[in-house]
Amino acid sequence: MRSIYWARSDLRIHDNLVLNKFCELSTMGLVVWCPTASYLRAEQSRKQFVDESLSVFSDQLKNHGLSLSIKNKKMPDVIQDLISNHKIDHVFWTKEFATEEVNEENAVANICKLNGIVFTALDQSTLIHPSDLPFQINNMPFVFTDFRKSVEQKLLISNPQFVCKSWPKTIFDESNMSVNNDKKSIFPAGELAGLERLDQYFWKANSIQTYKITRNGMLNQNDSSKFSAWLNLGCLSPRLIYQQLKQYESTIIANESTYWLFFELLWRDYFKFFSRKFSQKIFLEKGIAVGKKTNTNYDLLLFEKWCKGCTDEKFINANMNELNHTGWMSNRGRQNVASYLIHDLNLPWIWGAAYFEKKLIDYDPDLNWGNWLYLSGKGSDPRARKFNIEKQAAQYDPEGLYQKQWL
Repeated sequence: MRSIYWARSDLRIHDNLVLNKFCELSTMGLVVWCPTASYLRAEQSRKQFVDESLSVFSDQLKNHGLSLSIKNKKMPDVIQDLISNHKIDHVFWTKEFATEEVNEENAVANICKLNGIVFTALDQSTLIHPSDLPFQINNMPFVFTDFRKSVEQKLLISNPQFVCKSWPKTIFDESNMSVNNDKKSIFPAGELAGLERLDQYFWKANSIQTYKITRNGMLNQNDSSKFSAWLNLGCLSPRLIYQQLKQYESTIIANESTYWLFFELLWRDYFKFFSRKFSQKIFLEKGIAVGKKTNTNYDLLLFEKWCKGCTDEKFINANMNELNHTGWMSNRGRQNVASYLIHDLNLPWIWGAAYFEKKLIDYDPDLNWGNWLYLSGKGSDPRARKFNIEKQAAQYDPEGLYQKQWL
């Protein structure tokens, strides 16, 4: 069987259910990656991390005799071209959650149906598979705490699967877009670097033992796990992280910090399932809070000052400078700059979310827009998540070292 594997946010060999199925059922195949609309909107730091991750993934596939064909067109156009010029029997891909990505996979599915081509689309981006939830996604608890309690009562998490046993031969290679190999990302990219980070954070540095205590730190590499850059691009599997976490708890120590990493993985799942449930609504300024009204200020010059780190708050400016220079910002920083934009400047929260989309190397549509919506008070928590910026700076940067580094 001649098959296409559509690589998306799953740039890994380990625990890749779709890749395993592709290898199992195909005698000849090709792995294809296409730029998404979100990738095209991204600026250099985010694109760089994606490009470097693609380069690593390409090298890994070559070790198994497969080619990664990188295109400069969207997947619906590419699959139509491939079908027109080659005999294709099957197309495989990992399902996404956000509206834009879902619309693209629906377009590919329709092309396959019209041309009599079988397609296999599977969920594998979350810690908990949607079918293992104790409720249907459309009936998921609205508030995270209720979601967490319900899930923990009947927790089902599949064991990670590893490398395919056999690999198809490459059909052809029609690459017409080059990968940027300039190593400029703040974090090393790709699956191998993600696996090394997991090993270093858990086993070499034992930093997981103090995660809950240090996670709000803003200067040190091991203050937080930093898994998100690899996790959100699919270079790391959430199930593998969980497996390593449970192994650590059983052999070293189980404490509040080890639980808290699991807690954060549940937050990640919550926002993904929330995205699938509410679809386009999480990207709209009015959000999903019926009747919620705000006095929004549509001042582009004020927004530009926020973007450039030229506000009246040094703590905000330092965080925005780090983002603009590296494509990274701590979770503590993200909450503060978002709160400041929404509740102090009264600017539209969707402006901030869109700016993060351009910049963040760990951008994920479900998590980014879900978190911004949550902080805006127009999502699942109607309370205003307003931070006292001066108090936050005093608490998390008491000696001003972070601000000194980025101002």
